[in-house]
Amino acid sequence: MSAYGDTYNVQVKTGVLVTCDSAAKQILLHLDSQRDGPRKFLVRDIDETHVMIKREFVEEIKELLQDELEKNTYVQDPNM
Repeated sequence: MSAYGDTYNVQVKTGVLVTCDSAAKQILLHLDSQRDGPRKFLVRDIDETHVMIKREFVEEIKELLQDELEKNTYVQDPNM
């Protein structure tokens, strides 16, 4: 053990693992990039279909992601 305690430099972070398609993941990354400091929700970008987010932001992120996905959903004009 070193004089500084942890010789392995281990960091423990908690969060919620989110599995999504790559498009939804890109939206999450974009939403997080628009925030600063304690308002950031992304803990870790894991791979193509997984991110870890802070637990306290789960419901807010669900709503934001749903809003963004609805903006990008094609709806045919009923008058056509």
